[in-house]
Amino acid sequence: MAGLATPPAQDNMVDLFARRLKLPTRATCMTDVLSPLQVRTFSDCEVRWFYEHLLGLPDPPTATMALHNAIRTALMTNFRYKIDSKEDIETEGVVGLFGRAWKQQQASAFFCDDEVPEAICRTGEELVRVYMHEVVPQIRPAAVERPLRGVLGGVRIRAQLDLMHEDGTIIDVRTAQAAPARVDPMQRFEWTTCSRLAEGPSGVVRSDILVTGSTPQHITQTWEVSAADVQWTDALYPLAQEAMRRGYYMPNRNSIHCSRHHCPYWRRCEQDFGGVVEP
Repeated sequence: MAGLATPPAQDNMVDLFARRLKLPTRATCMTDVLSPLQVRTFSDCEVRWFYEHLLGLPDPPTATMALHNAIRTALMTNFRYKIDSKEDIETEGVVGLFGRAWKQQQASAFFCDDEVPEAICRTGEELVRVYMHEVVPQIRPAAVERPLRGVLGGVRIRAQLDLMHEDGTIIDVRTAQAAPARVDPMQRFEWTTCSRLAEGPSGVVRSDILVTGSTPQHITQTWEVSAADVQWTDALYPLAQEAMRRGYYMPNRNSIHCSRHHCPYWRRCEQDFGGVVEP
């Protein structure tokens, strides 16, 4: 990459890119406190983490991210209401909440040429209806969007518990373009972190996955936090922290998320490193 072949010894990518883009250099102490989402992003693509967390470049949501954010906003609003009222909002009321959240997301989101906002909105509405009818009546929320703090593997951690059932089950509500064949290891990492830092968890984690395919549907994956999961978090946090501090970062074009549909930085990545990010 031009400009990085023979840098002065004291320079690293943060210094070089900050000067090039006329940005303030972010302090290395930003890695003193980590989140599971930060580590997940870093393990998936170091450069995406670098752009977002060290350079602080704008991170407009992709259409996929915007849909997830709007669905999550609507459903979490219902669960916060349910904690006090013990009742759910009517389904079409939650669909309306989704519609308002989608308009806000759409205003700042980046859409590829093959993505039609109106069609995505209809998919989101159908997924909200499916989840409200099939799943929500059985959920008795005890905690919604609760911030968490603690130390794992000698590293200070901040996280957020999105939803916990009264029986202590942690529930992860997310969207996917296709039904996953297995539990994502970094999902296990993220929710093991939450289970270890939360108060009163049962050790059971349930992923409620809203699939955005041609026929919107809901599938569930359930697993228990194991000793191996605990070891995974204790090992990965200090390793990630040291890697984040080294000053140079690799783009991962082999990542399944290295796509114009998934990464908001694909144009910047092509400009800085060359190559082609596929749709």
